[in-house]
Parts: sequence; structure tokens; C-alpha cells
Amino acid sequence: MIKRTLGLISLVLISFFAQAQNTSQLKVNDIPLDFDLLSFSLLPNDSAFIETTDGSTFQITNENGIDISVSNMYWKADSGSGIYSIHIENNSKSYKVNFIVMDTFEEIKNTPNDFTIGTYPAKAYKNLAQYEAPKGMIKVTKENQDTFLTQHFQLKDFLVKQGSGYPKYVLVSPKLLYKLELIIAKLKEQDYHVGNMHVMSGYRTPYYNAKIGNGKSSRHIYGDAADIFLDNDNNQAMDDLNKDGKISIHDAQILGKIVENIDKDPQYKWLIGGLGIYNGNGAHRGFIHVDTRGYKARW
Repeated sequence: MIKRTLGLISLVLISFFAQAQNTSQLKVNDIPLDFDLLSFSLLPNDSAFIETTDGSTFQITNENGIDISVSNMYWKADSGSGIYSIHIENNSKSYKVNFIVMDTFEEIKNTPNDFTIGTYPAKAYKNLAQYEAPKGMIKVTKENQDTFLTQHFQLKDFLVKQGSGYPKYVLVSPKLLYKLELIIAKLKEQDYHVGNMHVMSGYRTPYYNAKIGNGKSSRHIYGDAADIFLDNDNNQAMDDLNKDGKISIHDAQILGKIVENIDKDPQYKWLIGGLGIYNGNGAHRGFIHVDTRGYKARW
């Protein structure tokens, strides 16, 4: 059930001194709100930090009339899972933010379902924090699966392709969401039409990941990887981006070049990750893998 209220949410307001900068930018957990809609996942009773880079004030509103003006604040999650939406306004521009409170693994274990997760590696790859096993997951129901996480992507786009009933569970990193929207923005800057960026594969459970023979440290099991292609005509195939009359790896390379440029840009160093460019796998012709693992990887 999607919750559109902050009724049970505690808003803990804390004042901070911010270093003055030339422009004011809104951030949630250090991720810039550069797009009209972004979504963030939290564990029950966790907090998200909302701030402006220059300490200027912003206004928060929701559909139930909560209206506050602050310079910095913590948004504290409820103890129960759900999707909570707020609007933040700064410099006369409004942004929508979804805070998604996850189910803990203990709650998932105690919820009757036929969704198989499998086992995460007991030891983090190279002892890196981004490879630690997650402590919770987003519950997906028939009612909330159509929720837009960003302007172009819905919750259901990232579901693992393994058979089960509801509830299902998924992980979706806000960094991945940002990077996918940034790829679309860069395509539009180059005058490509983007009506549908298809997520061929988003989150994978360790169970499903092993079943298809993928590596046990795949970023897909941590929710910050996606295999994507541009599919404006919804024919389940990459579009002819280079206009040569055929679909090939050369079309995927156009997407790959955009990812390369993002990863090289110092302002996006926090998004750096893996890139794989594929000619096709039988079912799909031309796609790329993109993730935000924190270091450069190419194949």
C-alpha cells in the first residue's frame, strides 16, 4: 500500500553551518536533486539528510498540508514499510522525492511468500562496503509496482525475472536511478528522442543470479546495476541509433560512449562504475550494462 502521508513520520530538524557557494543545490544523502523525481530506500527508523549546499532555506510540503521551511533536516523513516512522497521547493523549483521504507530480512523471512532470495556472500568482495549483504529490501505488491521512482522508470522495471507471486522484493540504488536519468539527459542533449529506456535486467536475487550462471559478486544482486537499451518503438530491441539501417553493437556503443563520458567527468565521480557493451544475447540485439560500483570496470 502506497502511503502519501508523513503522519507517523518524525521530522527531526537540525541546524548546520554550510560553506557558502555560488549556487544553491538540493541534496538528499549527498545525491543532488537534479531531476524532478528521485527515490531513496531506507531501513525502518533510518534517516535521510536533506540539505542545500549553501545553507539556504527550502520548503517541504505534502498532500496532507505539512508545510515547513528549513535549511537542513533529517527525514526519519517510520517503523513500517511503505512509500512516502514529499515535495521540496528551492529557488522556485519543485522536486518530488519518494522515501521507500524497506522490509528487513527478518520481516521478509516471516512473511508468507514463494519469492526465493538465496544467500548473499558471507564476505564482502575485497572487503568493500558496497559489497556487503543488504539488510532489507523493497516490498513490491500489485498495488505499488507501478510507482514511478524517477520520471522514466517504475518500480516494476527493476524486478528480477524469476517466477513468483506477490509480494516480490527488489533493491534499487538511488545512484543507479540518478545515473540512468543522466544517461537519458545526455542522449537528449545530443538530439536523440527518448520515449522508452528499457531495463532488460535490473535487480537479481542471488538465487536467480546463480541460476543464470552469473558471478556471485555481480552488482545486479546489490541493486545498482542495469542492462539497458533504447526502445522507443517498444519492440523489445535496441533502436537504430546510428541510422545505418540495422541493429548492432554500434548502436550500443553510442550508449556506452555516454557512460564513458559520465565516468570521466569529475563532477560525477561518485557515479563511477562498470560498463559492458554487448552485441546481443539471442533474445536482444545490442545493449549495455551500467552500474555504480565505485570504481571503473570495463568489458
